[in-house]
Amino acid sequence: MVWIGGAPGAGKSTIARDLARRTDLPLHPVDLWTYAHLERLPPLRPLADDLAEGPEYAADAFVDIARLRLELVVADVRERGLGDVPAVVEGPQLFPSMADSVPAAVWLLPDAEQTRRAREERLDRGHLESLLARDAVLTELVRREAAERGRAVIEVSASPDWAVIARAVADVLGVLPRLEPGAELSRQRRYENLAACRQGRLWQADIGLAELPPYPFACECGRSGCAVTWAGTPDEYDARRGEGWLTAHPAC
Repeated sequence: MVWIGGAPGAGKSTIARDLARRTDLPLHPVDLWTYAHLERLPPLRPLADDLAEGPEYAADAFVDIARLRLELVVADVRERGLGDVPAVVEGPQLFPSMADSVPAAVWLLPDAEQTRRAREERLDRGHLESLLARDAVLTELVRREAAERGRAVIEVSASPDWAVIARAVADVLGVLPRLEPGAELSRQRRYENLAACRQGRLWQADIGLAELPPYPFACECGRSGCAVTWAGTPDEYDARRGEGWLTAHPAC
């Protein structure tokens, strides 16, 4: 694995996705395995209960769960059968103190305003302030552990230059072996798309959503450097894949 970590608003999802597609690397966003992990974890305390105990308690609880999930992430990546090609793993579950076996990793640390903006766009406002307080504790933990261990962090301001940040991430991770264009690259993009379908359907069932909003799926053509995406629901993805659009389309 190579890992891009950090708090909400740091841009890690977008940067990881763009890096993986531009350099023919497998992409492994930990969020796409959330429900699969819940099936393999012991019962977890509700997030609201942890937040009610204060930001330090909630941060400690997050780290405890992150340690458990890290073992599952390692197993998930191994299951992909990548050989010497590393997966670009993206998520907040890895802390510098856990990363001795991950030689290439970088943590993106957004300032408080950037984190607030991201939280306001995606989460329940009822827990917003408690989540922001917990995020601040976790960000300081990453910063301290990275300094102690000589690991790379990138500070993300309230007005980030994403192109500069993306280049800095690529410099930290270095030159990596790539997937072979063709069948193998296509297979890994299909694997990622199917994971997105599974997660979307489980999320829809969990919260009782009548209809899923469209979200992006990667092209499965297998051509090196292809960054074409198509937005749709899991059902629409299944239909499109059956028509062959995601393996042979004019944009390629």
